[in-house]
Amino acid sequence: MKIGSVKPDSASAAQTIAITGSGFGDSGTVSIRGTDATVTSWGDALILTIVPDGLAIGAADVVVKHSEADKILYQGKFEVKAPNYDKSAFEVMTGVGASFLPVESTSYKVDTTNNALSQTNVGRKHLELLLGAGFILPWGTKYPGKKVTDPDYRNFHPFETFLSLRFAPGSDQTFTGFVVGGGYRIHKYFSLLVGYSLTPIDEPSAGFRRAAAQVVATNPTIFPYNQYNANDLANNKVGAFDGFPLFLYNATGATTTKIFPTSPTVTHAHSGIFFGVGIPVNLGALLKPSK
Repeated sequence: MKIGSVKPDSASAAQTIAITGSGFGDSGTVSIRGTDATVTSWGDALILTIVPDGLAIGAADVVVKHSEADKILYQGKFEVKAPNYDKSAFEVMTGVGASFLPVESTSYKVDTTNNALSQTNVGRKHLELLLGAGFILPWGTKYPGKKVTDPDYRNFHPFETFLSLRFAPGSDQTFTGFVVGGGYRIHKYFSLLVGYSLTPIDEPSAGFRRAAAQVVATNPTIFPYNQYNANDLANNKVGAFDGFPLFLYNATGATTTKIFPTSPTVTHAHSGIFFGVGIPVNLGALLKPSK
């Protein structure tokens, strides 16, 4: 019995290797680093076998055996390598999802054309894109399923944590906040995500709210103040300030006097829960030079 070659000369768990030679007969066993390997095909000159799971990375002995008295050690070089998918790598995290705020609020922008506040869709429930960093946690598990043929799923690490920016290109504000959380990958390129989100909301300042409520309360018949409710303005009810003028009005129309001398809005960060799906990009694997 003679072993001529083992191809490829390096392989990771669950990959098939071909052992060529002569005198193998019609049956026997193959061991790699002392661990029996599953044989998928046995011929007198060719054996196909699968690299076992759990082997240490590095050079490994390959033995073809009929019995303890009839076995042969491959004299060439064979190496057990890590899976192509580096489970410990930093990842760029992309994805899509939505944030749910416990308290509904309205974000406003200054409409310079009409000199009024205009509500935006920032903070509302809509799909957002993620771009951030993902870190795979060290806890491993067997990937669900009876048969695992992809070496990337051997000693699979499904849990991860991430920190990401949120973007909504179709909204009034492209950057919509941050999210930090965790994920569970149901596929090496697909994860379920949940996290804590922060959304910057441009709300009417306390001073502007008081000034606007006072103006409406003292001028209930003058347009456009007759379109608004003073209590709603004072309490910043959702959508209450949409279209509200920045300059004082009298019976003849708009004046050049501002209702409030400084900026009418202030930015507050509102927290919420983010649900989404992630698509991790493994830079370590992408940038690794091919051998």
